[in-house]
Amino acid sequence: MSWKFKVSKYKNAAPRFPKKEESIADLPNGLLMQTCGNHITASSKFIAFDNGGGTLGVLPLGFTGRVKTSLPILKAHADYVTDLKFSPFASDVISTCAADATVKVWKLPDAERLSEDLNTAVPVCCLPAWDRRVETLEWNPVAEHVISVACGPNIKVYDITNEAAEISDIPGHGDQVLSVCWRSNGITMVTSCKDKLVRVLDPRSCSAVQEVVGHENNKDCRVQWMGDTDLVLTTGFSKNREREIKLWDTRNFSSALKTDIVDSNNGVLMPLYDEDTNMLLAIGKADTSWSYYEVSTADPYLTRNAVERTERSEQIRGACLVPKLAMNVMEGEVDRLMLLMQNSIVPLPYIVPRKDYRQFHADLFPDTKCEEPALSAQQWAAGENGKVSLTSLDPSKRSLKPQSQKPKDKEISQTKRQQKMNSPSVSQSTASTRSQVTKATGASKETAKPAVVAPTEPSKAAKTFAAMHMSKCKYLKGVTEHVSKHIVNVRNLCRTLPGQSDLFAGNGTRCALPIEGPGGRVAVLELNQPGRLPDTGVPVLQNGSKVNDFVFDPFDDSRLLVGCDNAKVYIWKIPDTGLTETLDDYESYLMSHTEKIYFVRFHPLAKNVVVTGAYDMKLKIWDLTDNTEQLEVTCHTDEIFCAEWSPDGRYLATVCKDGRVRIIDPRKQSVREGKGPEGSRGARVIWAVDMTYLVVSGFDRDSRRQLLVYSVGKLGNPLYEETLDVSPSILVPHYDEGTRTVFLTGRGDASIITYEVSEEYPHLFALTPVKPEGAHQGIYFLPVTSCSVRDVEIARAWRLTQSSVEPMSFTVPRVKTIYFQDDLFPDTIPPSVPSMTSQEWFRGENKMNKKISLRPKDMRPLSEALRAPKARKYDSYNPDTYKTDEQKKEELISAMTNKLDIKAEPLPQDDAEGVDSDEWGDD
Repeated sequence: MSWKFKVSKYKNAAPRFPKKEESIADLPNGLLMQTCGNHITASSKFIAFDNGGGTLGVLPLGFTGRVKTSLPILKAHADYVTDLKFSPFASDVISTCAADATVKVWKLPDAERLSEDLNTAVPVCCLPAWDRRVETLEWNPVAEHVISVACGPNIKVYDITNEAAEISDIPGHGDQVLSVCWRSNGITMVTSCKDKLVRVLDPRSCSAVQEVVGHENNKDCRVQWMGDTDLVLTTGFSKNREREIKLWDTRNFSSALKTDIVDSNNGVLMPLYDEDTNMLLAIGKADTSWSYYEVSTADPYLTRNAVERTERSEQIRGACLVPKLAMNVMEGEVDRLMLLMQNSIVPLPYIVPRKDYRQFHADLFPDTKCEEPALSAQQWAAGENGKVSLTSLDPSKRSLKPQSQKPKDKEISQTKRQQKMNSPSVSQSTASTRSQVTKATGASKETAKPAVVAPTEPSKAAKTFAAMHMSKCKYLKGVTEHVSKHIVNVRNLCRTLPGQSDLFAGNGTRCALPIEGPGGRVAVLELNQPGRLPDTGVPVLQNGSKVNDFVFDPFDDSRLLVGCDNAKVYIWKIPDTGLTETLDDYESYLMSHTEKIYFVRFHPLAKNVVVTGAYDMKLKIWDLTDNTEQLEVTCHTDEIFCAEWSPDGRYLATVCKDGRVRIIDPRKQSVREGKGPEGSRGARVIWAVDMTYLVVSGFDRDSRRQLLVYSVGKLGNPLYEETLDVSPSILVPHYDEGTRTVFLTGRGDASIITYEVSEEYPHLFALTPVKPEGAHQGIYFLPVTSCSVRDVEIARAWRLTQSSVEPMSFTVPRVKTIYFQDDLFPDTIPPSVPSMTSQEWFRGENKMNKKISLRPKDMRPLSEALRAPKARKYDSYNPDTYKTDEQKKEELISAMTNKLDIKAEPLPQDDAEGVDSDEWGDD
């Protein structure tokens, strides 16, 4: 359902302004410099804020009242602090960076000893110094001890437990990096830069995956990844210096989904996002007000619910959100905003109004992330992915262990990490540093949290693993080719064909489309004759009855079948030169149905075999050799929405208005059934993953479009269901077996949705949607043999709009395009060559042509490309590498001796002979 039809649980959430004694007052008036940081941060135990001059003020989270001169001060840096962040896995570990070009990690003492211990505090880790001020930093939300640091145009990722080892150095920014944010799965990150570009980065491959011009003004721009979705939010300034918020879909990064003009103030907007509730707070520096939004993955995407103002019109200097583990859930507190003012800190709990708070409102508080990391830094650097464990906010369950998605891997990783720590092969200095940081962050063996228990069966939350699945076609790109290849000035397009029809059909030579008017007119256009059609007099095929569906013969580009209201299927032979005049003399026709024809489908392998479906609830299979009906299927009890041949040509998959999905063997008259979509507006079905799954596009009971995945071997109930949006048009699918990609779009849609069909749950993984210019009425795809493999083109299609026919190309970005991408282009069955005759198929034979390779002879497969050996980041101790000072001294002396060519000969004094002692006289 579209977001506009949903009732939001958090729409009326509002801040509760505290009494004066409930705030933190009388803070020292420190000078805060203009930086990319928020100047304040909070964990579930502490609040830390910039106090000016390179110092931090630190207070317990629950502190209220007047501070006066007793504020605990952490003397962190020699110059002003630019950013500070608490570790997501240790509430007493904080990282800081500053204008003195350093980055430090600190372990805070217990709350009772803050004042006395902060005066002598020393960092538990110092990252290598930079050559200029460090702007911002961010902890990895999944992997323990992994931190990203931005300085100038550079971003580096470090493992702070391994002598601050550098994991990644990401180039490519044209100017100063202004903001960094990780996706909550810890795999990718997004950055904003002073060169106006917003980039999506893969830090482990040290590359920028995508980039787009974010805001037209190069003033400070912030980025925020919307949890584990494909949405990214940016705040910045327009060309007219207006503050604006933009929401982007990384699957189609060319333009923003939504832009919201906020106002004309000068302060930088700080976005604070809670992925559990989808609440977004946009707070401007030096402002006296802030905005509360809700974010959704469907239109309208970004909804501004309220604008709040500070009391006494105080200017905001910084802001942060308190972690969800510290919420007072029994008072309906869903979020807590901390505002740093000139001389105070104001806590603002956001409360959802309810009649009473005597019981825990589970609908307001979904399970949230706990402080248990999913991966170690070494595992993450090695390419492993994980998901942070979740825990309930229900006070009655907080004593229970959180649910982990990978308990065994976690236990193994902790064991291996402890074994490595105890191994004598680790150098003394490395062990010392690692021990210090590990002890500081509370991850030692003695203080490690107990092992957690995995859920016994998949739940709806398993969908969140979709982000961890890395698809080869994740960032596929679809473009409309040059206008010189278009056929334009299409007039009087008929759009009233029933939903069972694709409305647009074609092959590599020509296409067919319905034209309004009496007589059932179908225009056939030659694709090799682009340009402007005449305003009148376009030749058509006159069928004499209303057209419901039409399809080209896959083995004969000149044969077209048209199903009509008069229960006939007309067979047309298109001249080799195309239509030059209107024709009404069809070659022959099929007639056996008693009601109007709904759809016509050719067999994928056997020549002259075709199936038709009609309003009489019957399927008929014909032999076009003599135009005779050979088989009839009568198992359907209501209107048949669709029928799709299996790739091997043995079975038909159908979806019916009776709410059933069926797999039929027409030659044996055997039928298997399962529960289909509940909606009665229509459906489509395709076979996927070597005939392992069926993917059905249909509607649910509330007329929302949905996708369902079935196991062919166990048809009963769907394995997975995904609800999309509200639209009257049926999603028509096209499936590419080579990449396992399904393309879906409907009449009147302005985008093409793409998914990878996988054997992994939930079986559907969203890819980048393609949004060509304007809406379309139909799309048909060409065989993969027509694609340019040199350009890594995985699909080609023709798109019908209201007035034109346009070619489209779908490509996958690859670096080594000089190689044949054999992972994207496996061997395929030649599409235009039948493997058997109609007589052979009706006799029960099953034949398939031998697959052919798509690789050009002059291209080398990517799988055979030479790969440079990858340098190992974590080598164990080697006595040839790590030598003692004495060994190094001896090697140095030996090298100097060899260089000077000094021979080991005795000196003259060595040969001198002495005298006995009694020969010495007194004089």
